[in-house]
Amino acid sequence: MPAETQDIDKFMDSSENLYEVVMVVAKRARQINEEQYQRMRDRQILEELDGEFEEEFLNLDEEKNEIEEPVEPEENPITLSQREFLKGKIEYHYESTK
Repeated sequence: MPAETQDIDKFMDSSENLYEVVMVVAKRARQINEEQYQRMRDRQILEELDGEFEEEFLNLDEEKNEIEEPVEPEENPITLSQREFLKGKIEYHYESTK
């Protein structure tokens, strides 16, 4: 999937410093990525708690032959964070360095 060209002027309308925009969007993208990872781990844990994992250990050879269900691809965290930034949904501030 090719990367899309971004209009820097849109981002500069919200901030005076491009570096600041990049840092805020990157930090939010990392947060989104972590949230997506946690949701995936939670789903895996719930599936294991349903008792399916015991059967999997007994039938390891059968598991290799099964076709895995397609996983819905989640939207790229960078794209989500850029969209949130442009809509003004991300609040950020500077901590004082004392």
